[in-house]
Amino acid sequence: MDLAVACKYLGGRRPRRARPGAGPISRSAKPAITGSSLHFARFQQNVVAKVLRQAAGWVLEAKGEVLTADNSGTLSIAVRRPLGVVADFTPWNGANVLVWRSVAQSIAAGNTIVVKPSEEAPISAGLVVAQVADEAGFPPGVVNVVTHAPGAAGPIADVFFERPEVRCIYFIGSVPTGRMLAERAGRTLKRSVMELGGYNPLVILADTDLDYAVRVANYSAFFHQGQICLNARKVLIERPLYEEFVTRLAERARSLPQGDPLDPKTVIGPLINDRAIEVIQARIKDAVAKGAKIVTSGGYTGRVHEPTILVDVPDDAIVSYEETFGPLLVVQPVDSAEEAVETVNQSLYGLTASVLSGDTYRALQLARQIKSGMIHVNSPTVEDAIEAPIGGVRNSGWGRQWQPCSRRPHRSGLGQCPQR
Repeated sequence: MDLAVACKYLGGRRPRRARPGAGPISRSAKPAITGSSLHFARFQQNVVAKVLRQAAGWVLEAKGEVLTADNSGTLSIAVRRPLGVVADFTPWNGANVLVWRSVAQSIAAGNTIVVKPSEEAPISAGLVVAQVADEAGFPPGVVNVVTHAPGAAGPIADVFFERPEVRCIYFIGSVPTGRMLAERAGRTLKRSVMELGGYNPLVILADTDLDYAVRVANYSAFFHQGQICLNARKVLIERPLYEEFVTRLAERARSLPQGDPLDPKTVIGPLINDRAIEVIQARIKDAVAKGAKIVTSGGYTGRVHEPTILVDVPDDAIVSYEETFGPLLVVQPVDSAEEAVETVNQSLYGLTASVLSGDTYRALQLARQIKSGMIHVNSPTVEDAIEAPIGGVRNSGWGRQWQPCSRRPHRSGLGQCPQR
């Protein structure tokens, strides 16, 4: 069906109850097309199941309000109505979780959705979703997927912005693309949720248990080869722990099994494409040329890049302020917690952050000073619960995904004042 015709058709659709007895699908194409480890693929499948169960409970939660009326004899009520068609731009990293998160909350609020998956993951972020929705019994036109060849996303986006039936734009991806889409959404007065890149800090105070700090940093930086927008990009650690921390973290990073993503033991699998390797290598060379030191090897085999830790990185090196998708981490000593917070807040990004300390109350106080959409205390930067609203501030975007507050972009308010 022509996409413009489909959008018009979808504007009049509403989700209905799925038919009983539809069989579940547990398969995942993700390892085959994005290089994620089996561990990460299974992790996503478990999260998706939780996401769908939670969204199922939201269907009956679209509550209105009875308002206090100034005029005598007037009953004033407010109700929420579905927006219509939601257009979702789904990325390739964490594709299973991210696409189902968008689909589940959109249809739970009574909308239909058109998913445009990344060309890097057309199956796990798109076609599998359409197949599952069909087998689960969703009526035609409720969950829709439009795939495209590399470099051919433009005409699809044009239809999303031109068609009046599309009332909400969901985008997860880079800052430049997010800016462009947000500008177009503004011109057409469409609501938008932008979850963009982040330069995520992990702050470690001097009273933190060192073994725990190493485990948290290792997981935060190298989970899914550092290809998640929530991965830690820089560790800011108080100086008394710095040298021993770097030594232990390097030992742990070198021990991570690398290679075949289908091997259950593999932790570091291949990156998404050759370009990703080129970017990491270019940024390592840029940092070293400006005075940085490589603690681990910084090498790669094929698309498998070894976990790399950099120290003595100057402020003008790209890795010191820009997100790099891959297993690359900067470690920087600070002389105080206040210096760490000041350094964090100099960033233009604000997606997620974490503070580790033996004193939880102190960590909470510091966390409140950090400009970030999400802040963790004594847990990894990627430890986001499914019930939590997810999103960033500043150059990391706006709006929230998930949780009751995130359903509001999917519904519009309607005031009614019928006379008694």
